[in-house]
Amino acid sequence: MAPSKKKKIAKSAYDPVKTKQAKEIENPTSLLSCHPSWSFASADQEGPWAFSKDRLHVSFWEKVFPKLIDWEKMTWQDIFLAAKKQNHHIPTEQLNKRAMDRLKELQLFPEDLLSLRLGGTLRLYGFLSGPVYVILWYDDNHGDNDTCVCRSYKKHT
Repeated sequence: MAPSKKKKIAKSAYDPVKTKQAKEIENPTSLLSCHPSWSFASADQEGPWAFSKDRLHVSFWEKVFPKLIDWEKMTWQDIFLAAKKQNHHIPTEQLNKRAMDRLKELQLFPEDLLSLRLGGTLRLYGFLSGPVYVILWYDDNHGDNDTCVCRSYKKHT
């Protein structure tokens, strides 16, 4: 059978190229150039890593607050890319079971949390909502143990 010399054109009711356009919601690189701000609106006040007066009265003002002030002078790029070993994303499936259960209780379902190192074994855990870091937990015992939000397995020990 000889090939047809007619050009075949598929017919459709509409042209998907013209009717649907991908919309850029936010440029991810623009977020990295923003200076951070903080939200305590979702801070856990009852769980094991709670932001409560009993736990934080001294350590918050001496350890957390000054670090938050220092970070506000930086951009998210400085915090997460330049210091990615100390401050990084953690997929929720890598969290301690208690932490995953607590997220469900709080009805929060982020894909990952962001860990910010305050020094030594002190960590803040939260997630970004635009350039705002929504703070969830304060962990003062981060390390190779079962009581922290995300266990850190130490190498060569």
